[in-house]
Amino acid sequence: MIGMKRSKILFFQCVLFLILLLIIISYYFVQPNDTKTLLSNNELTLEFDHVEFAKLNPLFTIMDKDGFYLQSDDEFDPISFYNENSKQYYSFNGSGLKSFKFKSKTPINGHYYPDFSVIILPFDSKNEAEKYSKLLQKQLFCNRTIDECELMKTPYTLITNGHFVFILNTRAEMFRGYIEKYAKVLQDLPM
Repeated sequence: MIGMKRSKILFFQCVLFLILLLIIISYYFVQPNDTKTLLSNNELTLEFDHVEFAKLNPLFTIMDKDGFYLQSDDEFDPISFYNENSKQYYSFNGSGLKSFKFKSKTPINGHYYPDFSVIILPFDSKNEAEKYSKLLQKQLFCNRTIDECELMKTPYTLITNGHFVFILNTRAEMFRGYIEKYAKVLQDLPM
C-alpha cells in the first residue's frame, strides 16, 4: 500500500515536471511579440515631388544670403512618434522625408557656429498636414522601441505651410532665435 502511494506521488511529480519543462521549452521557441517593440499603428510613406520641393528654393537663397551653408541634405531615416493621448504610434518614411542641416559661416561669441536642421514631411493635402502637425506637437519621438521614445530635448519648433510640416531643431538654446526666424521664412513661403 505504501509502495503504491509512493508510486502515485512519483508519477504526479514526473507529470508536473514534464508540464513545467514543456512550458519552459515553449517559452523559448514560441515567444510572444516583444511588447516593447515599436509597431506602428499608422504608417505613412511620404513621396518626393520635385515641383513641390522647388517651392522651397527661396529658403535656400535666403539662407545663403544670411551666411549659412547647406552642411548636409539627406533622406531621413524613418521617423516615429507616440501620441500619449490616443495611445498610438505613427511612423513616416519614404523618399519625401527629407532633412537639411544648415551651418553658419560666421561664429557668434567668437567660437560658436549656429546650426540647425529642418525636417520636411510632405503630405498629400493641407488637411492631412494640419492633422499630423497637431499630433506631432510635444509628442514622444521614437526610434525602434518604446524605451527609445523621448521628448525632443533640443530646442525645436514645428510649423505647417500648405501640405508640408516642418520641424526645425537646433542643438543649443542660444540658437533658438535662428530656428524661429527661419520658421517664419518657411511659414511665409507661397505653397
